[in-house]
Amino acid sequence: MRLLVFLAATTLLSCGQSSAPGKKEKGPEDNVKSTTDTVKTALSQTADSSYATPDEGTANTALQASSQGNKWHVLNDKEAKWMKDAFDYFIVPKRKTAPNYPYITKGDFNADGNPDMAAVVTDSLKANYRIAIILGPGNVKLWEEDIMIDAALSTVPPSTIEGMDGEKTKKIKLKGDGINIEYFEKASFVLYWDKSSFKRIQTGD
Repeated sequence: MRLLVFLAATTLLSCGQSSAPGKKEKGPEDNVKSTTDTVKTALSQTADSSYATPDEGTANTALQASSQGNKWHVLNDKEAKWMKDAFDYFIVPKRKTAPNYPYITKGDFNADGNPDMAAVVTDSLKANYRIAIILGPGNVKLWEEDIMIDAALSTVPPSTIEGMDGEKTKKIKLKGDGINIEYFEKASFVLYWDKSSFKRIQTGD
């Protein structure tokens, strides 16, 4: 009788320590995979996510403090309505190093030695789009020409760039940083400071 009890107890203990059929016990490599999957999920934002660019609040505060009032605010993922394939291919990789992409970029855009910010903004109806160039408290300039919902911003460091100005090829030496406006697989142009105002040069078809 004691032998039967011993065998039954041994069998139950053995079952409790073994893995369920078809399941593999987790090892260190599984923990690494789990962490990697979590990072990938965090980076793979979708157009419907609530992701907010780090400098969105600062830009919106500057817009509200300017003569533009509350009419304009920084565009976000949900409002932009990106196609998922385009979003994952173009935006997600760049956000690893530029978390404000594609709506905000920073630099010294008017070559005065002070940091500036540029942002894709939309109105309260989400029907119109502009590039807001924020040069300081209360100093916001809006660029209207050729700005659409899928504009993506990045900064061009001081350099000599070549492009089209109307029908002519032109070389521009940037005195400050330039603002690159890109439409994926379409066109691109750069806004640059020219003494007292911003101008543009077409850099891609």
